[in-house]
Parts: sequence; C-alpha cells; structure tokens
Amino acid sequence: MTMAQFWKHRRALVTGGTGFLGWHLTHALLKAGARVRTFSLPPRGDHPITGLPVENQFGDIRNYAAVRKAVAGCDVVFHTAGSVAVWGPAIATMHAVHVEGTRNVLASADDSARVVHTSSIVAVGATRQRTALNEDSPFTLDDEAIDYVTAKRGAEQEALDVAGQGHDVVIVNPGYLVGPEDFEPSVMGKFCARVWKGRMVLAAPGGYNLVDVRDVADGHLRAAEHGQSGRRYILGGTNLSLSEFQGRLAEVARLSPRATPTLPLSVMWMIAGLAELRARRTQREPYPSFQHVRLNRYHWFADSARAIRELGYNPRPLEETVRDTFAWFSGAGHTTLRGMSKWWMRPAA
Repeated sequence: MTMAQFWKHRRALVTGGTGFLGWHLTHALLKAGARVRTFSLPPRGDHPITGLPVENQFGDIRNYAAVRKAVAGCDVVFHTAGSVAVWGPAIATMHAVHVEGTRNVLASADDSARVVHTSSIVAVGATRQRTALNEDSPFTLDDEAIDYVTAKRGAEQEALDVAGQGHDVVIVNPGYLVGPEDFEPSVMGKFCARVWKGRMVLAAPGGYNLVDVRDVADGHLRAAEHGQSGRRYILGGTNLSLSEFQGRLAEVARLSPRATPTLPLSVMWMIAGLAELRARRTQREPYPSFQHVRLNRYHWFADSARAIRELGYNPRPLEETVRDTFAWFSGAGHTTLRGMSKWWMRPAA
C-alpha cells in the first residue's frame, strides 16, 4: 500500500498543530491526502494555520473535555503538543502539559485509533562522551535535575504503559529540530538566529543530534503506517557539538567569526547564575539558565538505525537543512548584524 492509499479518507488529529513540528506535520498529512484536524492553544492572529484546509480546534491539552472532543472520530492521533521551559513557574506548567496532556490524549483516543506519541531523544539519554545512543540504551540520568527531560520521560512512560495494556501506541523520539517556516520560533530556531545575529560569541559545551523538521514530520507518517505498537523510534539526523554546529551556521551565512571558544562548565555556571539573578528582577527567561548548563554537560547523540530499517526513514544532509533554514530566517528579517556584531561576524574570505 502506498502512502497516498494509506492516508486517503483517513481522519488524522495533530495536537500542537500551531507548533514548529505540528505545522510541518499538518502539511505532510495534507500532501498525503489525509483529512486533518488540529488541536492547539489559540494562535496569534497572523498564524498561517488559519489559512490551511484543516479543521482547527483550540483549547488546553490539560482540559480533558476539550481533548476528548478533538480526538473523537480520528483514525490516527499525532500527539506533538508540549512546551519547553527552563525557569520559573513555567516549569511546573510544562510538566503538567506533557504528562497530564498525554494522559488525556491516551484516555480519549478511540479504541480503534493509532496514537503516535512524540517524545524526544532527551528521553533516551545522553553521555559525557560523543556516544550515540539507541532505543535500547539504558537511561542513566535519573539523578539529574533537568525538568524538560523529566517531563518528556514522564509523558513517554504514560504512552508505554498504555501500549503495554494492549492499546495501539507508537513512540517516536525526534532529535533537536531545525528547519524553515519556524514561526514562533522554536528553541533551535532562536539559537540559529542568535548565531546569525552575532550574539553567540562563545560556544557551550556538549552537543545535540540535529534533524530537519520536515524529515521528522515524514517520520511521523511512516511510524503511523509501519511502526510497531509499544516500540520507540529515534527520528534523528546529524550528531554535532554545539561548537561544530555554530561553525556550520556561520558557514552557510558566509560569515567568519573571529573566534568561538568553548566555555568551560565552571564559567557557564557563573554566567547562568548572573542570568538567573537578572531574570528575578526582570521576570524574563534567562539565557543561559541553570537548566541549560545541566543539559550542556552532556552530548545528546542518537542513532536512527531502527527507524531507517523498519520505517524507511531517510533524513536529509544537515547542510541542506541549514541552507534552507538560513534562507527562511533571512527572508523573515532574523539575521541582521548590528553594532559590534558586524565586526565579530566578519564576511568569510
């Protein structure tokens, strides 16, 4: 059965449809021929989701009645809704959004529906070395106080528990998402923009698995079609240190930073302490925060061999992703160098 045959006339729900991944997943489903419904918080007035031929429902993922209404009658449910927080009261909200929200989706889905739960590679784990982990690697970070990791692990366990009870639930673990059409922007979108604006004169330690959001959206469809219930699939791309990634970003913009030294962890802790003190006064999210430092102690590297083998997943080269991302951010006016940044991020020879 082809992808078009599989999705023809199927009703698919995307929670978090206004998010970075949700937007691209909605596009992929429409292209495949599915009938699409989205469920998300009300977007800002100019969000392009309102211009798509989809049924948009708006509400809070923690509201069981609203979730149940959105899920009703759907053959496939893609649960991508979530939030990212590194400081303040938003951390407690983040845990409830991920864990309670996932519980609501799983409890509401029709018995005949397939649920594809979007977890993360952070739920797989990380190491101090440049070691790529897979779905069966033991998780060794239970003692680390990284709230986003705790929230994603808790939500994934909800999905695994329901799958263990005989329900049709597939788990996907995307890497760190990069790509165009990043309207919010996303966590990595903000990172890219900081580099292109010359605001990242230092590199944090550690590294990430970086992947094109469009490939992850395609991987979700493949998981719905071919995935095994109760099984995890890493949807990753390229493993790079943050210093290496910043170099790729500068290269595609034809810029040459005068230097990008990697911060020692001890110095990063001190900078985060100052940023957190400033955040208490301004009530604005600090960068970096203590949560960032805890994340950057590790390399979040992952191996997508299972998804490639079992789903036909095929991530594109990171160079193509970075090129397309820069083109979109540049067109949106998010790459302008100002002041001393022009001196620091000089044009490449």
